[in-house]
Amino acid sequence: MEKSEKFGLLIVGHGSSQPYNKQLIQEVADKLSKKMPDAVTRIGFMNINKPSIKDALDSFVGTGVKKIVVFPLFLAKGVHTTEDVPGLIGLGEGQRRISYNGFDIVYADPLGSDDLIAELSAKRIMEAYRLFH
Repeated sequence: MEKSEKFGLLIVGHGSSQPYNKQLIQEVADKLSKKMPDAVTRIGFMNINKPSIKDALDSFVGTGVKKIVVFPLFLAKGVHTTEDVPGLIGLGEGQRRISYNGFDIVYADPLGSDDLIAELSAKRIMEAYRLFH
């Protein structure tokens, strides 16, 4: 990606009847927007919450972006990240890239195992541990 190239970023959440789920996805999207000022950021949900993934993709029309990264905000690869979400954006099995409605779309991996996940986990563990004192 060129330094000043504007692109779309769709953060995908599972969806939940609990309002904090949508709030969490929106908060992460807001933080990512600050870290990636060239990204036109949207959120979409696999089920229950709105906007749907398709509606979120359609919301990029008129923004000037030609490329969209779809990022599933899930910890691990599983049926949702390997089948459900890819199916909802029109990807076939094993596909990572597709053209849709004039956009070039690529599908990112979920968070997975990473030192940053371990670092955040250690932070949460120590916050809990301090409750002993």
